[in-house]
Amino acid sequence: MITDIVVDVEPRSDLGKNASRRHRRAGTVPAVVYGAGEPPVPVLLDPRRVDEILKLEAGRNTIFSISVAGKSQAGAVMIKDIDRDPVTDRYRHVDLVRVRLDKAVHVKVPVRLLGLAEGVKNEGGVLEFVIREIEVECLPREIPEHLDVDVSGLHINEGVSVKDLRVKEGVKILGEPEGVVVVVAPPRAEETPAPAEGVEGAAAEPEVIKKGKEAVEGEEPPAKDKAPKEKGPKEK
Repeated sequence: MITDIVVDVEPRSDLGKNASRRHRRAGTVPAVVYGAGEPPVPVLLDPRRVDEILKLEAGRNTIFSISVAGKSQAGAVMIKDIDRDPVTDRYRHVDLVRVRLDKAVHVKVPVRLLGLAEGVKNEGGVLEFVIREIEVECLPREIPEHLDVDVSGLHINEGVSVKDLRVKEGVKILGEPEGVVVVVAPPRAEETPAPAEGVEGAAAEPEVIKKGKEAVEGEEPPAKDKAPKEKGPKEK
């Protein structure tokens, strides 16, 4: 989606990890602008402007302009990649790619499901959403905001593959044609818990306990063999 949004950025001359940490602590996000046959330009972004763009329906596929230090515009750009902190989820780095409006681009477009599948509503099936983004090739002006998939007519064991998707003229789908986008799976059978090990031998347990009980009660078991009597001297 092409917009008239203009994002102000600051030029960045100090590079490296330590410099990037300082900029993040100061409230800006290190970024780089590249592509279209021009050299890359390191810049600093306001993270709030990145949030604004990502919240638009087109998200990363939003095409906007940047203004370096409020003096010049670098043409149309898109967010190509975002690196986030795995703990805080804050932006660590943003890649901006230059876009030529007369040249096709490769972008990923989200899939949007429409309706409630018949197999879920009346047959107890489970809807499995497998592929949530599809890569397409098209001119920047033709980038769809999303690809709609109507699932209302799907029964159990029925689904929609990449080859079944319909797009407008000028948009080419690059995904694997046989890839399954969504499918209605059969209801999951409830598993019966397996009997605990040793249950079969439980019947023999009382006998073992009984034998051990005699010793526990303090009754010494009878000796198996009586001690031999001492023989007195033979009578003469």
